[in-house]
Amino acid sequence: MAVSAIVQETGQQSTTANSYVTAAGYDQYLENRYSRTALGDVDANRRNIFRATTYFESLQFIGYKATDEQALQWPRSQILIDGYSYTSEEIPSEVLAAIYELAYGYEQGYAPDAPIQRESLKEKIGEIEVEYKASSAHRVLLPAASQALRKLVKNPMRVVRA
Repeated sequence: MAVSAIVQETGQQSTTANSYVTAAGYDQYLENRYSRTALGDVDANRRNIFRATTYFESLQFIGYKATDEQALQWPRSQILIDGYSYTSEEIPSEVLAAIYELAYGYEQGYAPDAPIQRESLKEKIGEIEVEYKASSAHRVLLPAASQALRKLVKNPMRVVRA
């Protein structure tokens, strides 16, 4: 079954956009960063991009949506990243990097929104035995995605006085 076409948000506050990146851009990013050659499965790439975008869109971001009518959370107004102010027609590179890294996580089977399974204290198969740390979660962290997101997402621990 074919996957819907990607309608890219480029900063024009599109009412129909469904992604910030394209499948070709995703392939190029992975080739540059991970030396991975294109998979050739455009539908799989699109599915991963859509899943990454859906997860990304669920986060609480700094600033404000540029318009009520735009389909996605970015572009935004009142954005300051590393001392640089962004206009409401710009998509910061951190947004693209976050989508690429989240999509790659989905591709590798490490979905950031996957349910956390019950922790194992011990597993034994024949002579092999594994015991997990009590505080460990059964989820793989995506440090590159977290790094791209850290400048975009509101800090839940930040206190602001009115």
